[in-house]
Amino acid sequence: MMITHPSRLARPIATLALATLLLAGCATYRSRPLSLTPPLRATPAALDHRLPNGRRIDPTAPLSPQALAALAVLNDPALAAARAQAGVAQAQAFAAGLLPDPNIQGGFGALLAGPAVAPSIAASITQDVAALITRGARRRAARARSAEAAANVMWQDYQVASQAETLAVALWADRASLAALDHARRALRRLTALSRQQIAAGNLTIDQAAPAEASLASLDAARDTAAQQALTDQASLAALLGLTPAAPISLARPVIPPLPPGSAAGLIASLARRRPDLIALRYGYRAADADLRAAILAQFPLMSLTVNGGSDTSRVATVGPTVSLNLPVFNGNRGNVAIARATRRQLNAAFTAALGAAQGGAEAAQRALALLMRERAAARGRLIQADHAADAARRAFGHDLIDARTETDLIDQQATRRTELIALDQKIAAARIALATMLGAGLPIEALNGTTR
Repeated sequence: MMITHPSRLARPIATLALATLLLAGCATYRSRPLSLTPPLRATPAALDHRLPNGRRIDPTAPLSPQALAALAVLNDPALAAARAQAGVAQAQAFAAGLLPDPNIQGGFGALLAGPAVAPSIAASITQDVAALITRGARRRAARARSAEAAANVMWQDYQVASQAETLAVALWADRASLAALDHARRALRRLTALSRQQIAAGNLTIDQAAPAEASLASLDAARDTAAQQALTDQASLAALLGLTPAAPISLARPVIPPLPPGSAAGLIASLARRRPDLIALRYGYRAADADLRAAILAQFPLMSLTVNGGSDTSRVATVGPTVSLNLPVFNGNRGNVAIARATRRQLNAAFTAALGAAQGGAEAAQRALALLMRERAAARGRLIQADHAADAARRAFGHDLIDARTETDLIDQQATRRTELIALDQKIAAARIALATMLGAGLPIEALNGTTR
């Protein structure tokens, strides 16, 4: 029976352990085929309606613009793709923090002839020291770009929510306009039917009844236009929700409150620390600054360190280091430094321009909203007068006190004033949503280190 000495077992066991350790750090491949099933849902009940805070939205109940905005953020397919793209930036930040792997080389020369007494053996291990010098700056740049991607996704979330609210208000206005036009059509049809009876009785001439027929045709055309707009807004809102265009969407009456008085000035002052797109630009500038730092560090003599060891054919063993330096004589990484400086300068100007555009847009939106409120007050007064006149005309026509043309004009005027007020209410709600989005209302103030307060 042969007994193996423990020292002879130690080497293969160590080799096996090293191989196992190296393989454990390797990634494995798993297939993930694309799904070819159309992803759009047929009803709101099939949507994801679980909010991050644990609450749920009832998709079967009439939905407010705010509820539809939350559903859009949860279910918009384009947002899912944007979040996946942000994951790429996170992976790049992870990759930037990894240390460079050492390089190992070995050689063996078999002894075939000559006065030598043993084969030659050589081995070396090399480490890139230059990569270690620039590692800190590269990590800072990658982390800033990851934060920039996350801020851009947050801004896209915010914009999708705003767009969903705006479309919900528009769809409500479309349906309200259709209802107002249908009310006017019923009144004109009643008037047309009475006019035809009076023509048959010889109490009214055809030319006297013609205005009602013409107005009815105009209302039909206006209703067709409103119905087409409702279909367009329905399809756009359904697309944000991940629904098919024909999916039924039940709407609650929109309530878009104004911003608290005097709050706009404070929100404008903190735009750069509140709006995610501006925060993303700040992170982009920080990444460019780190890139410049890395380029400057890389212009110094780049060094790699190698430890060599081995024995020759006479069994003389040696071990020692080898240092390799790149002398910055002709290139010196000056081109990359110049590019990094220009990039940082360009991002500085881009941020200033974006901040100025955000400030100007918010202030212009406030002025436009104030004008819309004054227009609405006047339109409301005109509608009240038109309602009174239409009601009085209906009673007067029943007693033969006015002719069909007069009542037709008053019915048309009532429909016009009502749809005018509906359109102004829609514009005001959309303007309030847009202003809140421009100001980043409801968003926290964020510092560049990623903390909020």
